[in-house]
Amino acid sequence: MTKSSTAPQHRRGDSDTAADTNDHAITIRPMTRHDVRAATRLERRAYGRRWPHTPFKRELRNGSSNYLVAAAPPDPDAHRGWRGALRTLRRLLPGRHSGERIVGLAGFWLMADQAHLVTVAVHPRWQRRAIATRLLLSGFELPTEAELASIALEVRASNHGARRLYERLGFSEAGRLPRYYQPDGEDAVVMLSPALDDPAWREQLRRLRAELESREEAGSGRDPG
Repeated sequence: MTKSSTAPQHRRGDSDTAADTNDHAITIRPMTRHDVRAATRLERRAYGRRWPHTPFKRELRNGSSNYLVAAAPPDPDAHRGWRGALRTLRRLLPGRHSGERIVGLAGFWLMADQAHLVTVAVHPRWQRRAIATRLLLSGFELPTEAELASIALEVRASNHGARRLYERLGFSEAGRLPRYYQPDGEDAVVMLSPALDDPAWREQLRRLRAELESREEAGSGRDPG
């Protein structure tokens, strides 16, 4: 089951993760155990109560699971008050990433011959900045390096934003699963990537990466993803 959050969803009280950072300052890296709390908080912001939350601690111990995070630099206003002092102390602990803010994540399961995209989420205030696209482009390298055949995912039939993003990345509809999502009973659209060693698809992804890099250099990373 793929969890996809790409449509803007603004909530009150999100100022602690305001999108005040240039897009080129965001880094994509593997998730660590120190990111679990922030990743769980991010999922709650992105999905609310619509989904069971991912057990990230268990997933990180699973040899078949691979998770990436999009990390933004620390919020300069986060140092104020006693909460800011506490955050500063936490950043001094071994393994911490200097107060980075986790603003996006993506998870893949690497199976016998196929990868499964299980989740992709971006903080509501950081959406439409190509973060989901960057996470997926980085994540696609994982099954490619493992020499798997393809990538599969499921997406709600009504999630047109996510479906457009996947189509832009070369995925196509492979079927439907009736009443897949509960409790509302919505159908899932099953989407499949081209063969991971397909030269045309690799070139398509290369062009997308180049386009994103060009936007970042020009100072405009806005994107439906």
